[in-house]
Amino acid sequence: GRQAAKSKMEAFQLQTERMGEYLALEVNKSFMQLQLAYKAVKVLEKANATADANLKLIENYFKQGILQKTDVLSVQVRVNEIKNQLQYAKSNVQNASDYLAFLLNEDNTNKVYKPLEELDNTIIISNNNTTLSGNRKDILAMDKSSEAYAKMYQSSKMNFLPTLNAFGSYELYDDTLFGTNAQGYFVGAQLSWKVFDGYKSIGKMEKAKAEYQKAVVENQQYKSQSQLELNKTNRQLKDAENKVNLEKLALEQSQEAYRIRSNRFAQGLEKTTDLLQTETLMFQKELQLLQAVFEYDFTQEYLQFLTK
Repeated sequence: GRQAAKSKMEAFQLQTERMGEYLALEVNKSFMQLQLAYKAVKVLEKANATADANLKLIENYFKQGILQKTDVLSVQVRVNEIKNQLQYAKSNVQNASDYLAFLLNEDNTNKVYKPLEELDNTIIISNNNTTLSGNRKDILAMDKSSEAYAKMYQSSKMNFLPTLNAFGSYELYDDTLFGTNAQGYFVGAQLSWKVFDGYKSIGKMEKAKAEYQKAVVENQQYKSQSQLELNKTNRQLKDAENKVNLEKLALEQSQEAYRIRSNRFAQGLEKTTDLLQTETLMFQKELQLLQAVFEYDFTQEYLQFLTK
């Protein structure tokens, strides 16, 4: 009936609001990806400058006869690799910017977005909620949907009840309605069943009952799945935190290793290939740390979305 339709409309409205929250999450993710893309460009520009400086140094050593032509070629290959990676990173900035413009429904012709804030190398640890909120828009929508089916079932049961008809008859010899005398106006009520509609009503009621029971089961399953997703995301956040800490340590170790190798190389105690490997690893670890920070930050955002 009308109440069931109202509950359905409320459920639809709540689902629409939840979709809006999901789009906001997607915009946040896109913005964070843009931050990551800009930071990757910065790291690779630094790697490019380091590689160019190493190439000059090695070309100088080659001219002095200290190193061989193969050493120069190895460094040139490395320089070209970094320049190629840098170009890809710059394209990635444009791609991330275009996607953000698409989500914001803005014209992105000859336009590149640049965030005011950079992606930080550190993370902020916060206490997170592990309990599913009953006030989450999609959860409320499922409740409203179940409520609608419950009302439809109730309505179908009411159809199966007999109808109540009031009737009245006026006694001609009395001219006062509801008069004080015993005779006069007689008011009564009679119950009537539509016998031939009985089977149709039973069928409708059974269908409404089945739909209601199905809605209840789906509601319970949805809440259970949502709780599972919340539990999983909490674990993923912890994993992401550990990953950030390990990547930070790995970066510090690789930076120290590169510093030692550079000094030894300048003294003629290290091979060019070893220096290149250490340099490659150092910048690789810096990019991996940024990726780990992004993963942590987004997992935190997603967790907030799940507990909203």
